[in-house]
Amino acid sequence: MKGIVLFKGKYGATMQYAIWVAAALNTQAIKAEFVSEKDLSGLDYVIIGTSVYIGKLQLANWLRQHAAWLKGKKLIFFIVAGTPLHETEKLRSYYEGGVPALLRDQAGVHFLPGSLRFKKLSLMDKLLLTMGSRMAKWRGENINTKDYNSVSREHIQPILNELHNLQPELQH
Repeated sequence: MKGIVLFKGKYGATMQYAIWVAAALNTQAIKAEFVSEKDLSGLDYVIIGTSVYIGKLQLANWLRQHAAWLKGKKLIFFIVAGTPLHETEKLRSYYEGGVPALLRDQAGVHFLPGSLRFKKLSLMDKLLLTMGSRMAKWRGENINTKDYNSVSREHIQPILNELHNLQPELQH
């Protein structure tokens, strides 16, 4: 089985997961912006990692623009967010809002926890996060602005398991 791991993130968590997944599968991890249609030809599967930024998938526009390149391939998405994993409805809304329906029909999706290092954020991102946190409090919600790092290699196991379970199907 031949495949590739594509990704786009902002501060490194998505890239770390992509590197771990690619290493486990003995394939390559490439930033989606550097991939051509030719790179995807002849592949059995594509694993796509994207972070969430202000409620939107970083790869949403790329996915809309290049959906035809991915149509017919087995896709597995992993979405990295600061949103707690128990907030499944919110996480699903990121996926459904950012991945074209024609790609969701042929895909699996996994939600992975991210990280936050407030000092490493750009000034604009610090402002947006702080304002978003205050607005969320008015709605009775909570957005964490404190540093955390929930990125762990163990979180990629469900992705690897899904691909392993698909192997007989992809070899036909």
